Amino acid sequence: MLNKTHYISNLTPLRGIAALLVAIFHFEMAIARFVPAKTTMFFEKSYLMVDLFFIMSGFIIFHVYGQSFKAAIGADDFRQFIVARIARIYPLHFFTLALLIFMVIYVFPPGTYPNKMEFPSAIPSNFLLLQSFHVHSIYTWNIPSWSISAEFAAYLVFPFIALWIAKSPNRSKLILLVFTVAAYLSIMYLIPRYNPLNPNIPVPHNVNTTYDFGFLRGIAGFVAGVLLYQFYSSDKIRRVFGSDFFAVGAITAVVCALHFGLNDGVCVFFFAMIVLSFACNRTFVAGICSWAPLQFLGLISYSIYLMQIFFQEPFSKGWRLPGVTGFGRGKQNIGFGPGLLYCLVYLVLLIGVSTLSYYLIENPARKFIKRKWGNRKTDADLRSELARV
Repeated sequence: MLNKTHYISNLTPLRGIAALLVAIFHFEMAIARFVPAKTTMFFEKSYLMVDLFFIMSGFIIFHVYGQSFKAAIGADDFRQFIVARIARIYPLHFFTLALLIFMVIYVFPPGTYPNKMEFPSAIPSNFLLLQSFHVHSIYTWNIPSWSISAEFAAYLVFPFIALWIAKSPNRSKLILLVFTVAAYLSIMYLIPRYNPLNPNIPVPHNVNTTYDFGFLRGIAGFVAGVLLYQFYSSDKIRRVFGSDFFAVGAITAVVCALHFGLNDGVCVFFFAMIVLSFACNRTFVAGICSWAPLQFLGLISYSIYLMQIFFQEPFSKGWRLPGVTGFGRGKQNIGFGPGLLYCLVYLVLLIGVSTLSYYLIENPARKFIKRKWGNRKTDADLRSELARV
C-alpha cells in the first residue's frame, strides 16, 4: 500500500505557527483581548489558521497516500489508511476530552456543570467525532476539536477522491474545484447560521463555521489541498513557485489580508499559495524552515491545538486576570503591555504542557496503534514520516 515519498519538511513550521495563532485567537476570545480590532484584524481573523491546517492536510495526505488508491480501493489498504489516521488524531483527542470531562465535573466549582457548552448528551458525539455535523446547537466540550471531526470526515472520503482523480483526472479536478468554491461560498452566503451565544446578532459572511457545518469547511479545505498537490506534481510549477520571491509574496499577502480583514475566501486562496510556495522552495525559505525550534513547534502542533483548552477553561468558570475590564466572550479587554506579557506566559506554558502531552501520550499512543493494528512491514523511514502527517 504505502509508497516511499520524501518528507516535505518546509510545511512543518507552518503547522506550529498556525497552532500558536489559533491559541492566541482563543486567548483574546476567552481570557483577555489586548490587540483591538481597530488596530489590526490579524488576530481577530486567526480562526482562519484552521483552514490552513485543512489545506495542508489534503496536500500532505495526497503526497503520501495518493498512489495507494490509484488503481482501486482495497479493503486492506483502506483499513491500513484509516488505522494510521485514527492513530494520528484519536488518542490525544480521547485523552483531552476525558480529562476535560473529569475536570469540569469533579475539579471546577460546584454549580458550573452542566452548562450551555458542557452537558452530558454532548459527550458521545464528541467521543465519536461527530461534533462538526450540527448535532448540537453550540460548540461543546473541547471546542477546537470540532476540526478533528471535520478532518476525519475528509479522511473517510479521501480514498474515493484519490481513485477518482486517477481514473478521470480532468473531469474530477474540475468538479472538485467547483465543489470547493461552492462549499466556501455556501458557508459564507447561503447556509443559515446564527450566533449560538446571542442569536439576535447577525453572523458575518465568513467561513468560521465550527459545530454548524464545520465538516463542510473541513472537506472543502482538504479537497483544496488535494487539488493544490496536482499543481505541485508538475516540475514546471515547482520551478516557478519554488523561488523565495513567491514564498515571501504569499506570506505578505496573507499578513495583509488578515490585517485588513479581507474576505475569508481571499485569505484561503492566499493560504493555498503559501502551502504551494513553501512546499516547492529549496533555497532561503527552506533554510529558515529547517531551523530546529520551528520544526519542533510543528512536531507538537497537534498537542498545542488540543491542549489549549485547559488554559482557557478556568476563565470560562469565572477566573479573571488582574487589569481585565469588561465581561463576556471577546469583550474582556486589557492594555497591550500587560496583555502581551500574559499572552507570552500563556504560550510558554502551553508549549511546555504540549511537549509533555506529545512525548507521554500522543506519540507513544500513535506508535502503539500502528504497531498493533497497522502495517508492520512499513519501513522505518516511512513510519517516521507518517508520524508527522
